[in-house]
Amino acid sequence: MPKKIDKEQEIKFVEYYVEGSTEGNASQSAKKAGWDKNYRQMGSYLKKKYAQEIREKNEDRITSTSGKAISVIQDLLHSEQDAVRLNTAKLVLEMGGFSSQNINLNVDKATQKSDAELIEELQGLVNKIPALKPKLAMIQDNTEDESGDTPEKDSTMDENRLTH
Repeated sequence: MPKKIDKEQEIKFVEYYVEGSTEGNASQSAKKAGWDKNYRQMGSYLKKKYAQEIREKNEDRITSTSGKAISVIQDLLHSEQDAVRLNTAKLVLEMGGFSSQNINLNVDKATQKSDAELIEELQGLVNKIPALKPKLAMIQDNTEDESGDTPEKDSTMDENRLTH
């Protein structure tokens, strides 16, 4: 006489296969769900039978945690360690469809350029990418605030130097 199908037991298998200590292991998930005999065969069978449900549950898990994953990546972009920031930035660019073939960063040439050449290159980028202009202005304002070097302070410092 064939064994009666226990739907609840099969649903438990799916839950155990998707999450927990037996995650991704069909044999152990079947054993944990209650199959003592032939749990290896049953695990393989149930994995195929419920492939769509397993996929949907995994997609739901990924969707529900994607916001947290994005937050972690954003935090890593602000890490104090240069290597962490660089690797995170590379990962973000790769996920966005940019690869090393698409992006040509030549850092060595920048050290060989004069200040005038760098300023000219930066102005060219600002003209090509209008969104850079307000960001550059914000950076410049922050730099002036931190250093305290405003044009007014510079002129008074020059006057003080002359009088001494």
